[in-house]
Amino acid sequence: MKELGVYCLDISKLIFGGVVLAGIMDLEINRYWLFGLGSLIVIVIALAGFAFIKLSDVKNR
Repeated sequence: MKELGVYCLDISKLIFGGVVLAGIMDLEINRYWLFGLGSLIVIVIALAGFAFIKLSDVKNR
């Protein structure tokens, strides 16, 4: 479970980097949707990662 949590945190960091890079590039993308949806996905996946890490700590006790 802990490895899954760390993996989710890594994925959320990669998505955050992708959102920032897409925002910097001069593309025909609606920036409000890009940052809004990207931030929502990053938060959900990061919270899932923290939950998995917390669950693994509870199981180890």
